[in-house]
Amino acid sequence: MFLYHKMNADQREDWKFEALSQILLALAENKYIIENLVFKGALILNRYLPSPRKSLDIDSNLTNTFIRNYPRPEQQKSFLKIHIEQAISHYFEKQDPVRYELIKLKIEHRPRAFHPHGWDGFYITVSLSDHENSGVRGLPNLTIDVAAPETLSKYSSKKMRLGESKIVAYTLERIAGEKARAFLSSLRTYRDKIGKLEKAIRVRDLYDLSRIARVRKLSDNAFWNIAGNEFKLSCESRFIDCVGVSSFLEEWPLAEELYKKSSTIPKDIPFKEVETFILNISKYWEKTGIIPFSFPLKVFASQN
Repeated sequence: MFLYHKMNADQREDWKFEALSQILLALAENKYIIENLVFKGALILNRYLPSPRKSLDIDSNLTNTFIRNYPRPEQQKSFLKIHIEQAISHYFEKQDPVRYELIKLKIEHRPRAFHPHGWDGFYITVSLSDHENSGVRGLPNLTIDVAAPETLSKYSSKKMRLGESKIVAYTLERIAGEKARAFLSSLRTYRDKIGKLEKAIRVRDLYDLSRIARVRKLSDNAFWNIAGNEFKLSCESRFIDCVGVSSFLEEWPLAEELYKKSSTIPKDIPFKEVETFILNISKYWEKTGIIPFSFPLKVFASQN
């Protein structure tokens, strides 16, 4: 009699991280994907800075060129489904021995109703079988987040080697700027500005920003000047305002509580270190004239 077993939480995270890393390699070998997606997030950050924090999804942005070539959401959805399915299937089929097999790929428009500001993206769920874990019941699904395009500078992205191929990925400076932006996007002022439903404050981005700061010290003016300009540029893409350090500290006691309680944030960076860096980088960006800034909401004309 064949016996099934379930993975515990740590085993599920390890499996997801390993499988996602293989999927990213698969996507890198598809020319249609690498021409139209810019990759970011923890999987990319981990290639710059080794970390104990595992990425549990693949993050990317569509390019503006892609939107011009495929202006309608149904065109975009069809393109992504066809080429992502092909990329994953072809990559796994050529492995020797074959370990993974694509069972199902589901792609959903996000948000389900079209975004009032045109920030329409897709949420892709990937289901795999794994011959090395054939006795495991209920392997976790994997996710690929494809967000709307953002304004980029010449410092925002670069070619990154991945296996035998190259992808377009965010630079470390852009990731630093986007991490600061992502944290502000989860606070009440911004939620109220765009009518966003309340969600958890993004304390994981504070951790990642502090990881970067340990390697690229604040004394590295060239790095943090570029990161600051990328922060402002990424905020402009989503109409996020920053008046100074008070913007970051808006819900700071709650952020501290969530940071310390989080089961997904490693314990190697204490919150006090996070706080010190946020205070220092805010003051530095104010001194260099990067902040304050504000961006009024703009009306978006839907393609539909």
